[in-house]
Amino acid sequence: MHNLIFILSLSFTLLACQTGDKIEDIVVIGGGLMGSSTAWELSKYGQNVLLIEQQDSIYTFGSSYGEARISRSLGARDDIFSFLQQTSVAETKDLIDFLNKVELQELHTMEDIYTTSPVTYIYSKSQLDEVEELLDGQSDKYEIASTAGEAKEKFGMKISDTTMVIREYKPYSGTLNPKVLIKKLHQGIRKSGSRINYNQKVTSLKKENGYYVVKIRDSKTGTSETILSKKVVAAAGPYNGALVKDIAPYFDHLISPKRLFLSFLKIKPDKYDMLTSDQKDRLVSSYPVAYLNSEIFYSMIEKFDSDRRPLLKVGGHFLRTDIKNLDEVWAMALTEQEIQWSKENTADYLAKLDLPIKSSDLEFDHGYSCVYSLTESEIPYVSHTLKNGTEIDSSFLLVGGMSGIGAKGSLAYGLIAADHILNIDNASLMYQKAKSALGARRLMVDLKNLDQ
Repeated sequence: MHNLIFILSLSFTLLACQTGDKIEDIVVIGGGLMGSSTAWELSKYGQNVLLIEQQDSIYTFGSSYGEARISRSLGARDDIFSFLQQTSVAETKDLIDFLNKVELQELHTMEDIYTTSPVTYIYSKSQLDEVEELLDGQSDKYEIASTAGEAKEKFGMKISDTTMVIREYKPYSGTLNPKVLIKKLHQGIRKSGSRINYNQKVTSLKKENGYYVVKIRDSKTGTSETILSKKVVAAAGPYNGALVKDIAPYFDHLISPKRLFLSFLKIKPDKYDMLTSDQKDRLVSSYPVAYLNSEIFYSMIEKFDSDRRPLLKVGGHFLRTDIKNLDEVWAMALTEQEIQWSKENTADYLAKLDLPIKSSDLEFDHGYSCVYSLTESEIPYVSHTLKNGTEIDSSFLLVGGMSGIGAKGSLAYGLIAADHILNIDNASLMYQKAKSALGARRLMVDLKNLDQ
């Protein structure tokens, strides 16, 4: 036994010598919303964390790119995604409080990140059972228009009698700005004493002699280095499958990256200037919107230009296409069909708002190819990896498969990830329900189904 301990100790020493003297406590790979949230939550617990990001400090591509994501709370009773959104809001408040205590030069507010506005949901009458389940015992404030007359009276909208409209009213429901949130998370990570290394692409990740061996290439200088870590969190979005191929190769089969397109539209200046103040107010107060049809058209205000014209971000949740090259997909231009789909669906919604805007009155500002990391159930993973399909590796965690729904609950995913890697538990029933739905128990079931 003494000889075995000596050999293992010598192996660790040799590994450490190969990589410098330092062995990291926890490495988080991926500096988007999920990785940054996890690194912040770990840092808040007093952990020494190294966050590795392949891009520079300012994002130029990735699923966390941009300035607006829908933040919505409304969900059926005991809905884990409502819980995750509300938990993320509470954790964001903690982040803001921390930054205001340690940074005397800059005042941080929740309004830097969140734009509170009504969230509009459009349903078909054929979805009545789904709507009734959503509203049964609903604690969030909402209004519903079940008829064309009610929609006109309550929201100034023109809808058919086959359509229903719901509006959610809750502080910090509306949109959140991932660009600003990531910046503040990174400030919190650094101010807590942890580190962030940018422009570092992980080229290899393996486990040897009890340590994780992480090989990295600097994208600016081309130099390479190897670091060791006791624990690792993989939060690299669509890159997770390739990243963990030597640790947990099954994730490449459980998570499938798909391309989504995002259009950014403006109302042409002459048409926008013709709108009355009331019409402009109605337009702004009616975003964001989720049209729960087969494609799930969604839209929100990304920002306002110098003339105060809103830049409308438009997408279709289920309009997914295959990806040939993950590194190149972000630069793919939108097709004419995708642009036209965006204009027609936006014009249809503006007509429902009783605004005199047609498809031809909309101009295409720019487009962006985004990537959703999809699981079969559309529910993400915040899970330890498994050895032999059943044995939990408590030192390695994957956060991924966000399926386009991660942003609103980002800090909650980070909190659960941090709790997992540190073996901290929370007795809350909703916490336990979310943990079970996202975690290793669910992963075991998915792996069994994968083998069948």
